[in-house]
Amino acid sequence: MLKNKKFFIGIDLGGKEKKTTGVCILGAEGYCQKCGDVFGKDILKVINPYLKNTEVIAIDAPLTKGRGKGKFRLYEKFLSTKIFRQEKVNPIPPALMPKLADFAQDLVKKLEWRGFVLDINLIEVFPTLIEKIADNDFFFINCPGKTNHQKSASICAILAFLHSKFKTRYLGYKDGFLFLPEISFWKENWRKKIYEIWKSRDRLKYRYLITNVFYD
Repeated sequence: MLKNKKFFIGIDLGGKEKKTTGVCILGAEGYCQKCGDVFGKDILKVINPYLKNTEVIAIDAPLTKGRGKGKFRLYEKFLSTKIFRQEKVNPIPPALMPKLADFAQDLVKKLEWRGFVLDINLIEVFPTLIEKIADNDFFFINCPGKTNHQKSASICAILAFLHSKFKTRYLGYKDGFLFLPEISFWKENWRKKIYEIWKSRDRLKYRYLITNVFYD
């Protein structure tokens, strides 16, 4: 049934022993193949039937290790500046969720063993931020997500789909990259806001932080 089909997987990763991991699987035509909440420990079993034909997997979880305060990666440090805190889209420090971070990085290793490559067809995303900045055109796939985990997973899956079409952009450094929809999917006020934030950033503190958000 799944032969010769292409899939895009979004995962809102939760705890191993709790049914708090949202998973959304999209087909190539943009339809929702599967959407639900599962136990974290079962995620590979759930997605395994689709992996051979999966183009991109997008995950909401810290997929790499940071060395900054709170074990932040450089992009997380940038997203924790005042404007993002005011908008309530700043990330949670990985140090406050060590079990999730370890689980996520172990999942990366298992997916890499299955042929996926981090930052190529296995990407890290942040649905909370995307939901804030994205305009209506971004939500072009109607996925019947009922829980918050499922809704976040559906946003991840849309990013996976867009990534396959070269319609994502990155923000980060060698300690980890975050992927976002290209700026054409952003709300007009956020297009201006991100440009001002980037232009006014501390050039010394963020001298290694790179992005292609502003490129067509």
